[in-house]
Amino acid sequence: MKEQNKKSKKKILLYYLILAACLLVIAAVTVTLIFTVGKRNDNVLDNNPGINNPDDGNKPGGDDNNPGGDDNKPDDKPTVGDNEFGLPIANATVTTSYEFSYDTTLDRYCVHQGMDFQAKAGDEVCAVLAGTVTKVVTDHILGENYVTITHANNMTTTYKYITAKEGLKEGDTVKRGDVIGTIAAASGMEMKQGEHLHFEITVNGKLADPNIYLDIIEK
Repeated sequence: MKEQNKKSKKKILLYYLILAACLLVIAAVTVTLIFTVGKRNDNVLDNNPGINNPDDGNKPGGDDNNPGGDDNKPDDKPTVGDNEFGLPIANATVTTSYEFSYDTTLDRYCVHQGMDFQAKAGDEVCAVLAGTVTKVVTDHILGENYVTITHANNMTTTYKYITAKEGLKEGDTVKRGDVIGTIAAASGMEMKQGEHLHFEITVNGKLADPNIYLDIIEK
């Protein structure tokens, strides 16, 4: 009987040791993931260009007494740098940023690989930079339809959960502020978040934090 009790206690002790080891491994993986996400931004461009709201009618340059600049011509529009970003949607309100967070649809914690904007079905979605349309998906099996635009400096932007503008196709060139589609009904892997725009940026093939370029989240 004593021998059996000893064997039973050894099995219990072994079980707890294995359980403790598993918990330590999970904790180590979680910490590593968090630090990895924090360092991702080291791989993106260092510059932080400005931003124009697509509905913003204000003209930069000039002053209150001479709003049109030196020429004072109402039809003249001052040029801006090619790398100056606009917003993908008017009156943009960020609901989820590029971060490690809880996904209500998948019921798990994971890295949210983009920036979500509050919107309703039918709201217009605009290109944030001039570029060439390189992907138009209209029949995704989960309804995660999207448009991808390739820009200079090996950068791409992707606009997800939208209905592409009628006639928009791969190879089309677009300017900053051009309407490329409208918000679609909630679907896919972020369905429980309701209707919204999921916006992603890649630089040299690697995902980047959109806020580095849009700069709309208060630090």
